[in-house]
Amino acid sequence: MKVLKKIIKIIVVLFLALLLGLTALDIYMIKKPEQDAKKKIDGMEEFARQIEDLTINEKANVIGLGEATHGNVEFQELKLDVLKDLVDKYDVSCFAMEMDYAEGVIINDYINGCSGMTIDEVMDHISFRIYRTEEIRGLIEWMREYNNLHDDKLSFYGFDLQNPDVDLALIRDFVKENSIDRDPAGAFEPFMNGEVSLRAESLNHAFEELENLRSELYSNKQTYQNLYNYDRILECIENVFRARELSVKYAGDNGMVEGSGYRDQMMAKKVVEISETLGDSRMMITGHNGHIGYAGNFVRTMGSFIRDELDDAYFAIGTDYFITKCNMPDSSGKRSVHRFVSGDILAYQAKDLGTYYLDFSRVGKDSDVYRYINEPIYTGSLGESYSILNTIRQDTVRIYCEPDYLYDSMIFVYECTPLNLLAK
Repeated sequence: MKVLKKIIKIIVVLFLALLLGLTALDIYMIKKPEQDAKKKIDGMEEFARQIEDLTINEKANVIGLGEATHGNVEFQELKLDVLKDLVDKYDVSCFAMEMDYAEGVIINDYINGCSGMTIDEVMDHISFRIYRTEEIRGLIEWMREYNNLHDDKLSFYGFDLQNPDVDLALIRDFVKENSIDRDPAGAFEPFMNGEVSLRAESLNHAFEELENLRSELYSNKQTYQNLYNYDRILECIENVFRARELSVKYAGDNGMVEGSGYRDQMMAKKVVEISETLGDSRMMITGHNGHIGYAGNFVRTMGSFIRDELDDAYFAIGTDYFITKCNMPDSSGKRSVHRFVSGDILAYQAKDLGTYYLDFSRVGKDSDVYRYINEPIYTGSLGESYSILNTIRQDTVRIYCEPDYLYDSMIFVYECTPLNLLAK
């Protein structure tokens, strides 16, 4: 009996020692990149620029601005700061965001004075909760004010396809206002009420009705083409079908890979389509770094698809932080603030330089800076979800990569503050 107790005691001690060792190793793996990054890069002052002095490839027709997190004030503020500079210096006339197509339609009408909505009502139509903020509100209001003061108008688009509720609402309003004897949107009420997913077989009849409406609008174009919103309603219909396909792909055995890849491919397709309508002017697009950049972890990115189509007419600007306190939701949707350190030595330079812009093409090959943009370093990457695993294993919120492989340039912030969301 004494021998058994001794064996149990030894096992417990060994288990606790193992647990302690794993904990120490985890802390070391979290802290080491942070400590290694805390050093000055000689010569950075020569290449770092202020946001108002940013430069882009003159061949670029589409300029992408990424965000390393969705939950920080600074990355949303950068959208407007960069947009102002691009409008002023690079003939950008179009701004597009990671939101659904119909949401962009509503915002575009508002900034062009074609909407009976208030800004509060416009903000309520944004499905992606993290963009219901004072920062995005301010961007929309700036675009509206710009259009009030200038003959050359700015336009606003959404290029995502995850939340087709607003598309369905616009389709419903269109058929009602024009006395078209088809209202497929009504058959989507179980989905719009959150009772079923888009891939539910119970919606097959609703999609048949939507297909019938699409066919009627196409086949009787002479009758309908002069109706307000005709072309945009056709796009809304297409977006609903794409959203269903996305829902189906996400639900498969390889759902995350297939769904994410399809989503980025369709977003890229929409961006390229919009850019082709702009003539000599340019467009700016914004979304998570994981969409804007040229490569991702497991799936092709929107940026890579755009690059296939536009070559060097696409210019990608990534962003990163050194320290962030990020507003993130857990699996239940409850939001809270979590602190992370990227371990990005380039972002650490912003501690002394302030937020700065780095155009990789202008970095001299004989400089220390060139080495750091062309060898793997840690960068931060936070999505719109949080679990305790992100804190325990920070490799889940860091990417080890070559910056010059992912982007054409980057903007670095030393410390980021959490977003405050507007009340629902």
